Amino acid sequence: MNNENQSRGSLRFQLFGIPIEIQPFSWLILAILGLSMFSHMASPLQPALIFVVVGMLTLLAHELGHALTAKAFTRSTPIVIIGNLGGVTYTPVSMPTRMAHFLMVLAGPMASYALGMVAAVFMGVQIGSISSALMIYTLDPLSFITGIHAPEEAYMALAYAVESGGIGHFTLMLYSTFFMVCFWWTFFNLIPILPMDGGQLLLTATNKPKFVAMVGLGLSSLLAIWFLTGGNIFMTLMLGYFAWINWQILR
Repeated sequence: MNNENQSRGSLRFQLFGIPIEIQPFSWLILAILGLSMFSHMASPLQPALIFVVVGMLTLLAHELGHALTAKAFTRSTPIVIIGNLGGVTYTPVSMPTRMAHFLMVLAGPMASYALGMVAAVFMGVQIGSISSALMIYTLDPLSFITGIHAPEEAYMALAYAVESGGIGHFTLMLYSTFFMVCFWWTFFNLIPILPMDGGQLLLTATNKPKFVAMVGLGLSSLLAIWFLTGGNIFMTLMLGYFAWINWQILR
């Protein structure tokens, strides 16, 4: 599908003075990813739809982080386009320094992570303990690596809110999806693989494209194999595509 066909059905609007275009193919990609993630469930449609909405909001937050930071440094108006495998922020003026560019790139994943924090605060208000919700969001995703979980009191507050009807199962699923997407997309995006933000950050810090491409090729290849063994074809193809990009840079 070419860009002209994509732009025909695009949604266009502005946020904080930033022109945004959401191309129709991006919704399809999110739907495919959501259905593949919840295919093991008896009724995957509802969680997949929630994933599509949360995923789009996370992409918007991410690109606005890039765009607003670029706007602050350059005094120009960037353009955000969301399509295919993610979003792109186009800046009409180059960033003035390497540090400014580094901060602009970093602002994207930090904005998506902050969106998860906002969702945690909202959940905390509903369960009567903001600190419990924040601890669940910040500690649980990497607990299988760190061994650190949120305190038992945090889970008890959440369980009590569900049992008492203070928070419904649909709302709980919505928050859980926010936590999963905002944390893991941020974590994944910071892996030093071009063209992801982690690769851009490493490139900005080192100014060595060949070295960054070599790192990206190795990591993307290993991750593609790992996802393939887990049966995740979508992620395998995406990491394979990233491996091809880094290979082209090396050549």
